[in-house]
Amino acid sequence: MKSLQSKLWAKITALLLLTVFAIVLFFSGFGVLYLADQGGYSNPEGFAEDHIAGNAFYSAMNTAADYYSAVLQQSSGGSGSALSYYEQQFSRENSNFFFTVQDDTGKIVFESSDQDETYQYMRSQEQYLSYNWRDVVEDDHVFASEEEYQTYLDSLQKQNFNINDAYITEYIYADETAAASQTETSVSEALVTDDTEAEAASAPEPDEAGAVREVHAYISYQRFDYQHVTITGYIRSPLTAKDDIYQESYYSNLLVENRHVLIAVAAVSFAVCLALLVFLLCAAGHKEGVEGIHLNWVDRIPLDLYLVLAFTAGACLLAFGVDLTNSSIAIAIFVIAVLLVFAVLLVMSVLMTLSTRFKSGAFWKNTIVYRCLCLLFRMGKGLKDGLSYCAKHLHLYWQAGLIFVGVSLAELFVLAAFSRSGVVVIWAIAKLAEAPLLVLLAVSLQKLKAGGEALAAGNLNESVDVNHMYGVLKHHGENLNSIAQGMQKAVQQQLKSERFRTDLITNVSHDIKTPLTSIVNYVDLLKKEDVQPEKAKEYIAVLDRQSARLKKLTEDLVEASKASSGTLPVHLEAVDVNVLLSQVSGEYQSRFELCKLEPIVKLSSEDPQILADGKLLLRVFDNLLSNICKYAMPGTRVYFTSEVQSGRVSISFKNISNYPLDITADELLERFVRGDSSRSTEGSGLGLSIAQSLTSLQKGTFDLVVDGDLFKANLSFPLLNA
Repeated sequence: MKSLQSKLWAKITALLLLTVFAIVLFFSGFGVLYLADQGGYSNPEGFAEDHIAGNAFYSAMNTAADYYSAVLQQSSGGSGSALSYYEQQFSRENSNFFFTVQDDTGKIVFESSDQDETYQYMRSQEQYLSYNWRDVVEDDHVFASEEEYQTYLDSLQKQNFNINDAYITEYIYADETAAASQTETSVSEALVTDDTEAEAASAPEPDEAGAVREVHAYISYQRFDYQHVTITGYIRSPLTAKDDIYQESYYSNLLVENRHVLIAVAAVSFAVCLALLVFLLCAAGHKEGVEGIHLNWVDRIPLDLYLVLAFTAGACLLAFGVDLTNSSIAIAIFVIAVLLVFAVLLVMSVLMTLSTRFKSGAFWKNTIVYRCLCLLFRMGKGLKDGLSYCAKHLHLYWQAGLIFVGVSLAELFVLAAFSRSGVVVIWAIAKLAEAPLLVLLAVSLQKLKAGGEALAAGNLNESVDVNHMYGVLKHHGENLNSIAQGMQKAVQQQLKSERFRTDLITNVSHDIKTPLTSIVNYVDLLKKEDVQPEKAKEYIAVLDRQSARLKKLTEDLVEASKASSGTLPVHLEAVDVNVLLSQVSGEYQSRFELCKLEPIVKLSSEDPQILADGKLLLRVFDNLLSNICKYAMPGTRVYFTSEVQSGRVSISFKNISNYPLDITADELLERFVRGDSSRSTEGSGLGLSIAQSLTSLQKGTFDLVVDGDLFKANLSFPLLNA
């Protein structure tokens, strides 16, 4: 299971399956709940009939009322353009619904078609149907007050009049004579915006006691004529037309027939969805070939911004779905299914990124709110530290402070003399904001000055604090710290080179002196003794062995020099790693037996091929196996493996050291360094260094891992034609 969590194909497959089963769960679960609510399980026989009566029938009744209203409109001289549509909709071929219209006396005044078939359901519904507009009435009235005007509007409403327009004009006259001659002294006007309320501007009170106040009102209104009827609807039996009633009946019967299957399907779909959801949440953040939790580009988006975008996308999907599902059942099901696909993908995207962020510890830190709070905190802390620093080093800023205060006072004098007080307030606020920035700038410059002086004095351990610096100043401080770090590395590298030179002279002198001393001693013995043939052979064998060792050391020195300088010729060709590894391990079989080592070879089943120099690669393998024979603990297993991963071939050699490995992997790769500090074994200390250089010449990588007494060499080459 853990291996599948990092596989991309497993995640995609699980997501597709989750989408499919989520759609199945939605429809099956909706069907179960709908049946339970509408009595599909308690009364399955009457479910379809009740369902039709409760949904499709009332929709048909409302459409029938619209049909008859169109008939009335045409009969009263109105447009009958919609009649053809309704006649086609309620024809025998297109509808299973039949209706009659009765007036107050019970007389049938209209039928949708000839009733010559069998109908199984009937229900009546009273309607007030409008069929004509009366002519528009325009009227002018004079009222003594606004209250009289409002009372008149209320009376029109009670008579079912529709007020189209109304406005009033208020006049105040000095007396009755002036009112009769319509001498206007004051006028105010307001437009009425609805049917129930009139607005009038208040007029000044008249100065004279005999003044007359009038309200002139213009009113435009009209009214519908209504007919009180009873509409009775019937449903055909059996259903022959493919209308909405037929669809309601078909899907209702389908639900009832499969009511128990729906429960099983919903339960299975829920279990599968839950299992797939758990798998995807556990797999979130895992990537093949990458240790730990991997954050993709989605996971690096600020969480609050991502949630806002996801919520907006979900709202758009919901609005789009509500708009498209107001159609036939088949179209509605298809639209819902498509929306569910997008909804599942959207929800899983949110859940998986939440899981990944939680695992990586970036749940809260990768938000815009957190970053803003951190910025405010840093600014506040920086201001506090700056003020504290300035208080301790006040003598450093007195000149800048005097200049700032002097310029500010001059600006204040000019503003106070030639500007308004509001501008002075704005200036004061600007200065209050400018002062902290000036403090931060002064502190940053002082820190840069102190860091430069420390660097000039040779103090490489002194670094510039850039936590509260911004922009160019922060970049300059980081450059100063980089210079100090670079100088430290250069000094350390120089010291390391000096130590290497000393060790080189010592070790090479020791390694060359030992075989030469043996040669000299045995030559002296040959001179002093009466040499017999057998003993002479032994001495000669020792001389030969030591001479060969000295020759091998010299050859290794030359090869190491060429490999490190890049002057060694390399002939790249297609090489089968498994064949070469099997060959070299077979050549060392007798030596493994002599050293009491058990080789375990595990080769890749894919027969990987790489582009390399066969002779040089064989020399790399030979050096590693020779190193294992020298330093591996007798009676243990040694492992040689090849594996294909992510377009590369990985080759590893593992063994248990016979000597304590109190040395790092980097030190083992240095020249003339051996695994045994006593240097009691044969060897030049160049084998691993040469192997690393030869691997690099063939575009490969060479790494050593030391874990306790475990020694592991890892080689990696690009796979041919990957």
